[in-house]
Amino acid sequence: MADVLGEADDDRPSGVKPDIFDTFLKYVDQYKKSYYNETKELHFRFNIFKENLVRIEKLNLHTNKSFAWYGINKFSDLTPEEFKASYLTDLKPYVGSLDDKNHITQVDKLHSLNIPQKLDWRNFKNQSYVSPVKNQNSCGGCWAFSTAELMESMYAIQKHVPPPHLSVQEIIDCSQYNSGCTGGDTCAAMQWMVDSHVSLVNDTKYPLTDTSDYCKLLPSPTTGVKVKNFTCQSYLDDEQDMLMLLSNGPLTVSVDATLWANYQGGIIQHHCGNTINHAVVIVGYDLTGDTPYYIVRNSWGPDFGINGYLHIKIGENICGIAGHVSTLYIV
Repeated sequence: MADVLGEADDDRPSGVKPDIFDTFLKYVDQYKKSYYNETKELHFRFNIFKENLVRIEKLNLHTNKSFAWYGINKFSDLTPEEFKASYLTDLKPYVGSLDDKNHITQVDKLHSLNIPQKLDWRNFKNQSYVSPVKNQNSCGGCWAFSTAELMESMYAIQKHVPPPHLSVQEIIDCSQYNSGCTGGDTCAAMQWMVDSHVSLVNDTKYPLTDTSDYCKLLPSPTTGVKVKNFTCQSYLDDEQDMLMLLSNGPLTVSVDATLWANYQGGIIQHHCGNTINHAVVIVGYDLTGDTPYYIVRNSWGPDFGINGYLHIKIGENICGIAGHVSTLYIV
């Protein structure tokens, strides 16, 4: 990177403000981009970076401090098409999209519930029932990550123990109703767990490889976690029931994450459609402020968003979050 930085004056594209190109060079260095010594690719990525800066500026055109804000992150050198191809083509739900109707759950219904005004399974009665944030990297396996993460939390809650670190790779390789790193569905993965009576082992016994491979299930594992049963439901217009369900543990949901690429923080209240293309886990909620929100765990690493998490407004099916909701129960 020193060579590129040292040659910045010579390599800078004509007509570009020095501060923008220098910002990009610092970005390339910070995120250790592989093209830092490839001038042609560097300039190609720089043009994409500039377009993303414009897109970020438009997304931030609001005055409400609680709204989500967007900024430069590890995805800022990708086109929307590249981002979608790498991170949003891996979910193949039973229903690929939702209707265009507005689905509203009145806020007074949320506040009238006989539940705590805040709940966070990362810190519930001084114990965490949520494992560290994972990173799916180049594997299109959000469906497998969210399924394993839900199993970890529900096992911890139901057995009153810290969450185990379960093998996502076992689900990717062995779930017969899905397609490994090229796509799958959370409900199909849970159905496979129930039908096959398979034990999901610790990830040290079946480590993540970020690729699809042949199934290497142990014949009769002495340890592991099994799914007894599960639910896959829609809570459109009934998000108060989702909050009630969250009192039992986290939920896996399918969402539209098309414009999440440059999310930094705040509460997502706009900039979402209803094309379902990603699976995440809701680990809690907060009803105390003017804008109630879900606490959502992602699988793009802890360097994304709020230490790997997002906040999404409750009550308006934002990002299609209430359309495909799952929970499960451990044997």
